Amino acid sequence: MPSKILKDGTVLAFDQTSQSIRVLRKASILIDNDRISAVEEDFEALPKSEGVEIIDVSGKIVSPGFVNTHVHMWQTVYRTLGPNVTLSQYFDWVSQASEGARAAFTPEDIHISSLEGYLEGLNSGVTSCVEHAHNNWSAPVMESGYRAAVESGARVWWCYDVAPRPTFSADEQWAAYGGLEQDESRRVLPGLSLDGLSWTLLNGDGKGLEFIQEKKETLNLQALTLHHLGSPWPQGNSSPTRVCADNEIHSAGLPIIFSHAPFLTESDMKALRDNDMFVSITPESECHYGHGQSTGHLISDQASLGLDTTWTFSGDMLSQTRLWLQLVRLRNYTKTLDTGRLPNANPMPVEQAFLLATRQGGRALHRDDIGVITVGAKADLVVFNGDSPNMLGWSDPIAAIVLHANAGDVKHVLVDGEWRKRDFKLVDLSQPWEGLRSKFVEASKRIQAQLAVPPPLPEKLWGVGEFGNVEHVSTVRK
Repeated sequence: MPSKILKDGTVLAFDQTSQSIRVLRKASILIDNDRISAVEEDFEALPKSEGVEIIDVSGKIVSPGFVNTHVHMWQTVYRTLGPNVTLSQYFDWVSQASEGARAAFTPEDIHISSLEGYLEGLNSGVTSCVEHAHNNWSAPVMESGYRAAVESGARVWWCYDVAPRPTFSADEQWAAYGGLEQDESRRVLPGLSLDGLSWTLLNGDGKGLEFIQEKKETLNLQALTLHHLGSPWPQGNSSPTRVCADNEIHSAGLPIIFSHAPFLTESDMKALRDNDMFVSITPESECHYGHGQSTGHLISDQASLGLDTTWTFSGDMLSQTRLWLQLVRLRNYTKTLDTGRLPNANPMPVEQAFLLATRQGGRALHRDDIGVITVGAKADLVVFNGDSPNMLGWSDPIAAIVLHANAGDVKHVLVDGEWRKRDFKLVDLSQPWEGLRSKFVEASKRIQAQLAVPPPLPEKLWGVGEFGNVEHVSTVRK
């Protein structure tokens, strides 16, 4: 692959010493193969090999790729099916636990739904994802989701959720997962979800760590992830405290990401910090479904951002970053206002929100070369045009991205130094867009028709969780 130079852009470089963004107003980036090999403010100082491709990005903003640390791409075909769904409705209606959902999807549906989800992310500058792959009810269904990740060209930690099914036992799932053909580019990395295992594996008997260490060795695991809610939500053994103090899973030496984690205890936060584990806050999901999010603002040093179910809302990290920034601001402003005093400062700078969506995602995965622009980092880069009506006139490039940009402003996207989007168009697709679009629309219409009516809520969630009334809001005058 010939070298590339992104020439004379406004570059959002990462300063390791200050742990902050260093804005370079006119800088060029040299890309050799999959890495950033130089960042120079003097273009002439860059070494230039024969055949190097020079791309003029003057007047544009060059950002590291965004890192989405929690998503379920197989559900993308549901898009707009559940605009008012709650989390308690979701489980028996459209989740992997729903008999109706499992019956509705063919393996090809899983493939096309997942592939379109990854492409939606790439289109908006999401270059890395942690896929919580709970499409786990048959070998072809599992394999189709994995194949989509490989074909997408995105960087994916593909964390499979082993949950025994009547027609697909745990032993069969382990064998099928171990038999997947490895991604030759090493862009899709094997991981594991602990959700389906948490009730049995994480029981404090000391065998969980040994089990994970064995799977790390045989499957070359690169990450662990699991859902955690807490407080009123029925729980298994999914808290950071249980995972560490009672099971010592952190000793396996793998990054561990707890998705949502809206009600962390002091013990949980200590476990996260002491063992360098992270939460994935998914702001739009937690607002939409009713997970809650009471403690995320207290653990920013061990937090990253994710998307969760992109069929219910936007699939770009720009929206999540902006929403979380303003939710934290609102929460902390309100604390002051409730004392009868006026806020004397802004509680969260835009730079911190930007870092949560980029650098913190890399940290969550224990990768110093992801989510940053620095020499030696992966060449996962996003170029914002900045000339649209919503961005025109920007002077602060970080504020321009966090507060004003949308997916339509993303001109170029590179992953491993390879073009995934160029001149506002997705490129190097595994199949022509027209065919992909037709397959996706057909699957979406068929599956949504099969699942059009949500089932009624049970008396209690999983026989334990108590429901309470919610105050409704309406524009209708009574």
